Amino acid sequence: MGQNHKRVTIYDVAKKAGVTAATVSRVINGKTNVAHETKERVLKAIEELNYYPSPLAAGLHSHQSNQIGILVPFFFGEFFYKVLSHISQVIPFPYELVLYDAATPEIKSRTIQKIFGEKKLNGLIVISLPLLKEEAFLAMQSELPLVLLDNVHPSFPSVYFDNVMGMFHATQHLTKMGHKRIALINGAHEDPFHLAVAKNRHEGYRLALDMAKIPFDPDLVFVNDWSRQGARFLTHKILKMKNRPTAIMATSDLQAVGVLEACQEAGVAVPDEISVVGYDDMDFADFFGLTTVQQSFQTIARIALDMLVQAMNHPGSKPEQVALIPTVVVRKTTKALE
Repeated sequence: MGQNHKRVTIYDVAKKAGVTAATVSRVINGKTNVAHETKERVLKAIEELNYYPSPLAAGLHSHQSNQIGILVPFFFGEFFYKVLSHISQVIPFPYELVLYDAATPEIKSRTIQKIFGEKKLNGLIVISLPLLKEEAFLAMQSELPLVLLDNVHPSFPSVYFDNVMGMFHATQHLTKMGHKRIALINGAHEDPFHLAVAKNRHEGYRLALDMAKIPFDPDLVFVNDWSRQGARFLTHKILKMKNRPTAIMATSDLQAVGVLEACQEAGVAVPDEISVVGYDDMDFADFFGLTTVQQSFQTIARIALDMLVQAMNHPGSKPEQVALIPTVVVRKTTKALE
């Protein structure tokens, strides 16, 4: 006969920690009115007994279920995978993540209305998506703790990568090596979600040219759909230009790979004949020896969660905006002009 394993209850944890079940409940729900020593004792008992509180049971009285929502524009793409991966690594006990996919602006609006209407979450992190006026108003009315990651809004805690400064430093890396004709392969400025990434990175590119006193040439700016194939196609056009650029600045690593492919197909040596810079420092960038812009996904994930816990524990506190400045990682695809 197999041994029957009795399910560990909140009362078992309370007994082991020498506290009441109500105190255990307060610790589990992240309340602040528990002494530090008591909280440590409860957490130790939870760990030793291998106690997993039922999200449903924990949320019966508050209509919440120890869940933190994450709203993303779409689930594919290494940028979002990286951010989500790091958030999942640092999420505090006993919370679990619930992912919401906003595949279109309409789905995004409906999802936001549902989240704020149901009031089941303890907090929400919105990644990259700007809040429309009516969505921000709804969020403020609901009083659900909300943090924006990779975006900024004056009414909510926000942590974001400064895309203007990231692209400024990347382009400046090229101008300091003597490059004056620098082509830019960017994504579309206008998209259904009104993301500001392409616009901000274009602004950083222009700023670096201005600082180096290089006249802006609109003929050197090319736009695609952020894809490798699109960048490959555009690079073939760039390489056929009469006064060919000496460098290509891509606004994503995926586009930069398309640039490298086209150069290889056309027999143009990188970096001897043309320099190439990417953006994001994805895992494959190191494999290609790609000079690129590095963003700390671990840092932005940790700050976003710290902000959310702060908003959950201290409602009404003044929202903070934190800008993270990306850095240039120099590898093998850039070279100074002789």
